Amino acid sequence: MNGIFWPPRRQHVIRTVDLPVPGTLPPALIEQIGNILMQVDALRSVQSCSDPEQRVENELKKSIASRLAAVSAHLQDADSNQAVGFIAEGLMGGEAFATMSQAQAGLDEQELVCHVGPLSTWLGKSRAMFYSAFFGTPNKPLQRVSDCVDEHFSEALERLAGTLGAPLQALRHCAYKIVDLFGIAGEANYFPKHFAYFMPEDQGVKYSPVKRTIVFSNTYRNLYDKIALEQAPLFNWQAADLPAPDEVERYLITWFRGHDLGHSIVLAQTRFGQLSKHDRWGSMVIQEALADVFGFLLSVDEPIASSLALEPAKLIRMYVLELFRYLRRGPRQFPDAGSAYIQLNLLQDAGVIGGTPSSGLTVDTDGFVGAMRAIAQGLISAAL
Repeated sequence: MNGIFWPPRRQHVIRTVDLPVPGTLPPALIEQIGNILMQVDALRSVQSCSDPEQRVENELKKSIASRLAAVSAHLQDADSNQAVGFIAEGLMGGEAFATMSQAQAGLDEQELVCHVGPLSTWLGKSRAMFYSAFFGTPNKPLQRVSDCVDEHFSEALERLAGTLGAPLQALRHCAYKIVDLFGIAGEANYFPKHFAYFMPEDQGVKYSPVKRTIVFSNTYRNLYDKIALEQAPLFNWQAADLPAPDEVERYLITWFRGHDLGHSIVLAQTRFGQLSKHDRWGSMVIQEALADVFGFLLSVDEPIASSLALEPAKLIRMYVLELFRYLRRGPRQFPDAGSAYIQLNLLQDAGVIGGTPSSGLTVDTDGFVGAMRAIAQGLISAAL
């Protein structure tokens, strides 16, 4: 299988992302990371062989573990140091991998956030785990944005439940770590790129009591700049209609953290497992739609929006562009694209999105939030 590009299409458009080397880390550490990335690419290539040789794989993993020890020696932050140690110990597999992965998810690294080892890929592509690596530095300004959403979440959920007339409650939700990616290899560097990983589930460790999402802020920003913004002319939107370049990440992270929290919002009787047994793909699509809609409604919650200086009309336009970006992936290949397809159809039915691509599309920003609330009520009735 040619796993570099997925899904199979007649052509693929490649957009590049600059990954500058952080000036906060010493050159010797960066050199070791560069070597690790090359070795992880080699590991991923070995996995593609029809008859991979276990000896080669083991030797590569031993060498990577040794280099990780060298990386650890350069780190000053205790959690960053400990995380690299967990990765090195878990890399060789066995019971240690699950234990170390869960332990790492509970850390709060302030210097270096990384992963080296097996990682899941797109669901439709394969259910197997493939070797991957990524390295990033914490993005503290955007972390404060995420933390602000968290601080308001409980009260915002109460307000949302009252507005929607539904006894919504939140399950235990995962932590959030926002980083600037500067190194990536293996399956994680294939196409299309993920801009977030859910750990340790994406490492193959299910039902962990400790969970966190790691977000590559610069990858996410580039997806918006280079794909989502391409759709703006369909609506005749100008730069002034959208978040400014120096504030767009604040809008994106607010919504995406809301989306993550949205996955935890349920009713007391919610049982997605039953829906999954009936239609697993449909269950994933509807869960993504619920998380999207809840995330949007949390983002326009007045205390959250005012605390983060978000303009509702600009947030709405950004959100619509993101729905179009997700839709381009293909609703049959990606659950989040299926979610976008559902929402865009419902928004069109509600009359807040109209027009045609030839004459220009329109968005009724005054009626949009009300339409999203109605969509949320419909989804709650149908799926929660």
